[in-house]
Amino acid sequence: MILQGGGASLWRLMDAGLLLPPTPNRDAPPRSRAERRADAQRAECAATAALNILGQKWVLRIIRALGEGTQRFCELQDALGGANSATLSQRLKLLEDEVLIDRRIISSVPPWVEYSLTAKGAELQQAIVGIDRWAERWVADQ
Repeated sequence: MILQGGGASLWRLMDAGLLLPPTPNRDAPPRSRAERRADAQRAECAATAALNILGQKWVLRIIRALGEGTQRFCELQDALGGANSATLSQRLKLLEDEVLIDRRIISSVPPWVEYSLTAKGAELQQAIVGIDRWAERWVADQ
């Protein structure tokens, strides 16, 4: 493990907040999986956390589709061309929890819900457009 060697590089990482100091008490009870996962998530950089969300299937396509305007669930499903209803519902809930989309209930009977991008989601959509331009320029050549 890195901690045993010590050295200047280890302390630079600790000073930058990228590495936690070793635990002095070896008799402490082991931490739970949830605690370890929470510690790891806190240590991630913002870009990695964002990519964990954006890398999930359908997320980028949902953002692109909603960038064209407000859509109902079935319109989104058609725009995505084959997204499973359960998967689409999960992704929409995730994006709603991240405040990237807004879910507005129009009517409960019959069920009518509309989805649109929030300001945060619209800014993300612009970043995706930039990534698309970059990919068209550099990835398409290969």
